[in-house]
Amino acid sequence: MSKKYDETPLSVLARTNLDKYLQQRSKLAEKNRSDQPESLRGRQVILLSAESTFAEALMMMSTVRVQSVPLVRYKNPGSSTGPYDALCFLSVGDLVATVIERVEKADIKGTDPVFGLMARLAAIGLELESLPLKQARTKWDGTVLWKSASTTHSLADCLNRCLYIGGESNPGEISLRGCPHRFAVMSDDDNRIEHIVSQSDIAMYLHTNRDILTDLFTDATVEELGLARTPGVAACVASMPTIECFREMERHRVGAVAIIDEATRAIIGTLSESDITHLGRGGAGFAALALPVAEFIMHAHGISAWTPPVAQRQGPFNPNSSAFSVALMQHAESLVVACKPSDKLTDVLAAMDHNAVHRVWIVNDANQPTGVIALADVLAVVANMGMSMENVRAARDKMLVA
Repeated sequence: MSKKYDETPLSVLARTNLDKYLQQRSKLAEKNRSDQPESLRGRQVILLSAESTFAEALMMMSTVRVQSVPLVRYKNPGSSTGPYDALCFLSVGDLVATVIERVEKADIKGTDPVFGLMARLAAIGLELESLPLKQARTKWDGTVLWKSASTTHSLADCLNRCLYIGGESNPGEISLRGCPHRFAVMSDDDNRIEHIVSQSDIAMYLHTNRDILTDLFTDATVEELGLARTPGVAACVASMPTIECFREMERHRVGAVAIIDEATRAIIGTLSESDITHLGRGGAGFAALALPVAEFIMHAHGISAWTPPVAQRQGPFNPNSSAFSVALMQHAESLVVACKPSDKLTDVLAAMDHNAVHRVWIVNDANQPTGVIALADVLAVVANMGMSMENVRAARDKMLVA
């Protein structure tokens, strides 16, 4: 069936005002799987008091499966309801940064003897349990609180003004890692947060309306759109202590690292900032951060440690692969969301939507990660393409020869 329209992604965002989008979003949320964080969007806004503790934040984020919660200060002391002042967003990345800060202060090394490392990490966890969130480390990301003063603001305006992704942004740029992932829409009268809109919301809105978009966008491959030329991948071997993998995230300023098999360098799992919420059942659980990251992922996802006979193994098995690597390989299809440079962008967005992830790894024929596509990279392509079809063709030509 031929397309009825032939619009650029940015033009669709430009003619969709925020008010109209928010009215439609509850319908979009109903289409999502019930176990995805997005299923909560458009239905309610979950808040955390600045007086809440680190342990309470871990537990809430784990329970409702969200990656960020608005942090507020209630005007009535000791109250968890009523009027409040919105402070910022508290994200899983902020929780990771707080943990790493304490680990650095304690001069803990991943090379320490494992039992000693477990004891010291458990002590940090017990210390953090009662830490008020107002004392947690927060990044500037997410502090944009945008008042919906006019329904004339479009999603294209929001992309540029609230998420800081404009026509000068290019896929793969390190600066995109610092862009806000979300913003709040607040009421005009009492500054109450009414809605939260994220990068994922805007990308999935385009994916939902893909039938009216130009095939220069939807049918273009990852390579054609310049998405395969992202900087080097932050990767950790399966035997690395989990705390060191979280440290790698902080060093590279990324939200996830690829977990690779030592022998084949093939990707067998992903550790993301949101995995910190698996420690939310008591400070002593922080001892698990001393485990090899492959073992940590197995426990986090309820995967059996059983290693199948050689003849039954799946994935790029190598005799030198560790037992944990082999175990993860059997579940790589559910643990790793990946694509090839030749895959279409439509398929990448569909994979993000279906698996409720914010990034897709780019792999070669040996299943080794060569790049990563984050939502900000996709939105940078949208911003670069501009409003007119002439701009789209020019942007595509530039991407192809860059």
